[in-house]
Amino acid sequence: MRFKLLAAGAVLAAATFGATQASAVVISNGGYSVGIGVNGELYDAGADIGFLRDGYDPISPGTPRDSWGLNGAYADSQFYGSNGIISTDIVANGDTATATTLTTDGFQVVQTYSFLNNILKIDTTVTNLTGDVLTGVFQRNVDWDMPEGAENIFGPFGARNGVLDSSYYGFDNPDASAAYDFSCKRGCDEVGDLGAGIKISLGSIGAGKSRSFAYYYGLNLPGGGAGDLISEAQGAGAQYLIAASGDGSSSHHAVIGVSGAVPEPAGWAMMILGFFGLGFTFRRDRKPARA
Repeated sequence: MRFKLLAAGAVLAAATFGATQASAVVISNGGYSVGIGVNGELYDAGADIGFLRDGYDPISPGTPRDSWGLNGAYADSQFYGSNGIISTDIVANGDTATATTLTTDGFQVVQTYSFLNNILKIDTTVTNLTGDVLTGVFQRNVDWDMPEGAENIFGPFGARNGVLDSSYYGFDNPDASAAYDFSCKRGCDEVGDLGAGIKISLGSIGAGKSRSFAYYYGLNLPGGGAGDLISEAQGAGAQYLIAASGDGSSSHHAVIGVSGAVPEPAGWAMMILGFFGLGFTFRRDRKPARA
């Protein structure tokens, strides 16, 4: 009870004094640079950088747009604005950065950005700061703008466990509790002024408990193809991916992926069966040999 009151009081106090924003930052590993917006989006308006390599940045042209959302709270500074966010603190150190956000419904969202060569990994931990059990749905959406003027969005690739839906449109609603209007759930192969998004289930999160997962953004290496980039993102840990290529071109490619989502009920059933199988194996192996 004491924890519940303290956490609720902290959230209320922060909301009373108004939302506060961090300063946007840019991180770089030498070959790739990423702009991180005031609440953790991938775009620094001051530097005009989203995800940059050798003058190629598929986020900054047109209307720059990347967003993340947790239930009804979201950060989308260049398009929808922000909602349900109390404060964000960003600490950058060369090629890494961490954004810590508090939401009005009692969540803390910690997002750590780091490079795996041409892949940006966003390690994310969502913590329930209240004394009650909360459920969570999280998503990230990005608008890709390829130099060819149109994008071919295709996929998904990989396992769907915990992925509620994915999108081929760059400006879907950042509110994670709203359904995607341009779904890739059954697969997509679309061409136009498009982007991508992935929505995942966090399941039920107990009081003071956390759920961790990761999102991945990738740009192809110079001369690399879409298949190469998909393999590189999967090698970095992405389990589910939506890919993009410049329409009619093999020179510009991008991906968004996710790992660590909560398995769907069927996935849990398979895991439980696996555990029973392991237990049976251990018991069988430990039987004494007959004389």
